[in-house]
Amino acid sequence: MLNLILTLTPLAPYQIFLVCLGVVAGLIILWQIACLIMARFVLRTACTPVRHTFEEVRQRQTSVEHVDYTDYDNNWNKKTFDINGLHGKLRGEVIYNSKAAQVNGRQKAAIICHGHTMNRLNSLKYAEIFYNSGYNVIIYDHAYFGESEGKFCTLGYYERADLSIVIDYARGEFGNDCFIALHGESMGAATVLSVLGLRSDVDLVVADCPFSDTEGYYRELFEHLFHLPSRPIVDYCASMAKTFYGYDFSKCRPIEDVKGSDVPICFIHGRADDFIFPHHSEDMYAVCRNSLSELHLFDGAGHARSHLTDKALYTRTVAGFLEKIERVAADAQSTAANV
Repeated sequence: MLNLILTLTPLAPYQIFLVCLGVVAGLIILWQIACLIMARFVLRTACTPVRHTFEEVRQRQTSVEHVDYTDYDNNWNKKTFDINGLHGKLRGEVIYNSKAAQVNGRQKAAIICHGHTMNRLNSLKYAEIFYNSGYNVIIYDHAYFGESEGKFCTLGYYERADLSIVIDYARGEFGNDCFIALHGESMGAATVLSVLGLRSDVDLVVADCPFSDTEGYYRELFEHLFHLPSRPIVDYCASMAKTFYGYDFSKCRPIEDVKGSDVPICFIHGRADDFIFPHHSEDMYAVCRNSLSELHLFDGAGHARSHLTDKALYTRTVAGFLEKIERVAADAQSTAANV
């Protein structure tokens, strides 16, 4: 095109320079527009994703993950609840354990947080482990998902405050001194870790395939999926998140909450996870302050597939961690009583 222009109309050197400058400026503008479009798409996918219905999750769990709903449907004593969250009602279920155990007179309660696009039924495969370990169990829908209200999600930013409200609800159900265990998958894992920045009255956490830093995760995932530089696309995402959702990437860094907490944490991650890479769990485990914390990498497991890849090992891992922390807590209280 430029050769054709020069052939038809001879241009002075400065005119050639201006034409070239205009072409470059046009390309830059087009790239920026493309980045804005991609940023908006990425952010909408993250904050207002397509949500799986209860029927879809149940079908997936029974056909793919081989979850048995018999106890949930027929045997477990459960009730639904709704409480006020940051952006409307949070709805879920309390599963009362007829064989609930205690830790030095404290009732045991587990709160399980589901992952992105899912709802509370996705937590049932983990609820079984805690139930069989003597825990009462609470499962609930994050804001925007399932039956809970809310117009968007924020991958742990606001969800951690909602979880803190659910913890208060659990203490109302099972006593102010109840022994609290948290379990989360993916976004739920980031949430259970992030709540440690708000409160220290959690007894243990199991975090399955969490990310350590929101902005870093966005950059890493974008470059991995699209093979494009993450700047300025993620920068635009961060700006739009603040504008549209009041969601500040820089203030959602689970690794900082882990670093400042004394709560024992069991990290679980699939070695084959290419959606949230295993190094996120490894990085957070490296900064854990509590020496009872553990890291388990499951061979061959993709994102949120550790339980599916080896259910028996997953169950032993979580149940063993629960038993260890409960034993240490009981010993510590016994020692304190004898001093």
